[in-house]
Amino acid sequence: MLSIYPTFTNFLKAQCPKCFRFQRYVTRKRFYRCTGIIQNENKWEVTLDQRRLKTPNGRVLLVNSEPLARAIAAEWDAQTDTIAQPTMHLTTLCNTALDNPGKLTVHDIANYLLDYFPTDTLLFHSEEEELRALQEKKWIPVLEWFQKRFGVKLEISKGLEPPPVTTETRAVLARHFLSYDFTALNAICFGVEALKSPLLMLACIERHLEPKEAVLLARLEEEFQLIRWGRVPWAHELNQAELSSRVAAALLVVQCSTEKHSTTVKTPAREQAMN
Repeated sequence: MLSIYPTFTNFLKAQCPKCFRFQRYVTRKRFYRCTGIIQNENKWEVTLDQRRLKTPNGRVLLVNSEPLARAIAAEWDAQTDTIAQPTMHLTTLCNTALDNPGKLTVHDIANYLLDYFPTDTLLFHSEEEELRALQEKKWIPVLEWFQKRFGVKLEISKGLEPPPVTTETRAVLARHFLSYDFTALNAICFGVEALKSPLLMLACIERHLEPKEAVLLARLEEEFQLIRWGRVPWAHELNQAELSSRVAAALLVVQCSTEKHSTTVKTPAREQAMN
């Protein structure tokens, strides 16, 4: 994929440079013994030794889903003698959504994703014959599924320039992205940055692909080169596991947010039907 557009990280940094004082975490010793969750009206909080977990800006970390709260608590419970915050993806996603350091809106994120789309990894096929054949074998089925699922037409890049994306396709994707709330869109961006592919992230959200499958497809060229030239026994597997964990965390936040939103929307309709 061509690095034509800035990453979401750079986009956020441009909006709020001060928020990146949290980018380099100082290692902290574990200061709590146990974790838990408590219900606060229709939301859930995470506790560390009965103390409420807070965001970097001092807000109580509130989520709309009990499973998500339990997952965040498990993330903190899994820490050993030191707290490895860069690996706590669920906590990071929820902190960012609540604090919104860049003061972004859902339209800002949707526009970013639309601009990212022409640089999707799956739209750039290699000129090397053997690699191109592998990409067509692995990527074309995903592209065909995507076009059928969203009713759009995609073009493959014929060179170094991004392929054109029609106004109709942008409109369809814009409506889809704007159907998510801010928390879900923030998580989608996190997953897209890991995979370098909005296509693969949406395929995961639609449960067409598992996170590990999406990561392998995103790293297809790298895997091809590793087979040819060899790999470091542990380093590449570690990178693959890290990417898979990022995508899985993003998916959990999206799914919990989507399920909560669906329940909220459907409940008034049921009550109106009963009356």
